[in-house]
Amino acid sequence: MAVTGVSEEQYKNFLSHGGNLTFEIDASDIDVSGEFEKSPLIAPFLESGFEIKPSAIIENDKEAAQILLHGDSWTRVIAFTYRRSGSVIYKKLPSGRYEAQVNAPAC
Repeated sequence: MAVTGVSEEQYKNFLSHGGNLTFEIDASDIDVSGEFEKSPLIAPFLESGFEIKPSAIIENDKEAAQILLHGDSWTRVIAFTYRRSGSVIYKKLPSGRYEAQVNAPAC
């Protein structure tokens, strides 16, 4: 996992207060297998932008607490964002990595 594009201070501020940030991530951070790129529902939108919502498990308070406590940095961003009814829009970059535009309503 290689999440870049924001400082540690921006990352911590986001997880405390919400807002908008743009990260750069590897395709494996979206899906370890990379199969999402072949999905007929996603493939046409790789460069223009698409959203893959996480499992409903993050809606469970107990499970979400475990994710936020023990998850890696990107998993925490996803859990925090969607628990606040936010969104993550992914766009494939020429490098093969992805831009992730994250929006979580302010706390």
